[in-house]
Amino acid sequence: MLTLQNVTEQNWADCTRLTLNDHQLGYVASNVATIAESKYEQHYQLRAIYSDKQLVGMLAYCHETDPEDVELYWIFRLMVDKDHQRNGIATCAMKLAMLEIGQLGGKRIRTMHKPENTAASALYSKLEFHVIGSLDDGDTLLEHNLNC
Repeated sequence: MLTLQNVTEQNWADCTRLTLNDHQLGYVASNVATIAESKYEQHYQLRAIYSDKQLVGMLAYCHETDPEDVELYWIFRLMVDKDHQRNGIATCAMKLAMLEIGQLGGKRIRTMHKPENTAASALYSKLEFHVIGSLDDGDTLLEHNLNC
């Protein structure tokens, strides 16, 4: 059973030891950087992804703050450890995060990925995210409407 649990004093160091395949290293910021950022961005929600009792990944989201919009959320980090990829974990973790966001009052969710990250593109398409543009850094920008 897959669950999302808060990143805490007890599991943050384990989250920093999760790894990606070499070709994926430029696709997502490190968990260390994400955890560090969360100490200064109080609205960040960090979730450790567990398969049963085993840590297999990390996910992070937040609501929009510029300008403040508690109906718009960003899932800005998703990573699954290289030894646990291609097992449906990312899909399930995203669905759990989308459910959490809906329970928090979110109506729309945005995310992004590098254009060359075909695995992320396929994942978000399967979850009915739609391309709405590009970010300044060239990342593909996607959005999902939770009201549909």
